[in-house]
Amino acid sequence: MKRSLTIILFFLISFSCFAKEENWVHLTRKNDIDVYSKKVKTSPIKFLRAQGIIQSSIENIVAILRNVENAVNWVPNLGERSYVKNISDTEAILYDISKMPWPVTDRDMVVHHKLSLSPDKKSLILSFHSVENELKPIQEGFVRAKIHRGKIIFTPKTKNTTYVSLTILVDPMGDIPKWVVNLLQVKLPYEFLMSLNKFAAKTSFKPVTGIQELLDQLIR
Repeated sequence: MKRSLTIILFFLISFSCFAKEENWVHLTRKNDIDVYSKKVKTSPIKFLRAQGIIQSSIENIVAILRNVENAVNWVPNLGERSYVKNISDTEAILYDISKMPWPVTDRDMVVHHKLSLSPDKKSLILSFHSVENELKPIQEGFVRAKIHRGKIIFTPKTKNTTYVSLTILVDPMGDIPKWVVNLLQVKLPYEFLMSLNKFAAKTSFKPVTGIQELLDQLIR
């Protein structure tokens, strides 16, 4: 009896935590992209999510995201992207510089990226977060921003359409008031998906071997 009560209590606590975690507030819908936000206990910065259909194959989309050299051609406000460490076809540590409007100081960050197959094998998941790396110490003339949590889920819908969901909790750091950060950052996930959609429509990239192996395992 005691063991049964313990199990029931465990599931009740787990469900309660899950419900709180999923307390998203819908902010806007534009060009078939929905944007949400939610408060988190660990940061004054709001967690953001954007989701919608990208008019391109999942193969092209994940290949675009793995192509570091072309990132500056489509990622909003990106001034530079380079490898800190290219670990494998599906994992890398990257260095980014984000251009900020004057007089705000440009931001840089060192970010670990890893692509994996979802447990149900219906999606690919790109997880990313900031890391410290001795190869890229804090640079003079920049403020080191921090991505606490980031994830992009790619789910193929048809041969040439992919459902993409981006969630991110990022702090630009520095002396910008957090309420201003929340006000300005809300448009960033939407702009990212829109830029990806436009770039994917006019380009065709082939996945590298390691990514193709993940794609081959997808249940469609």
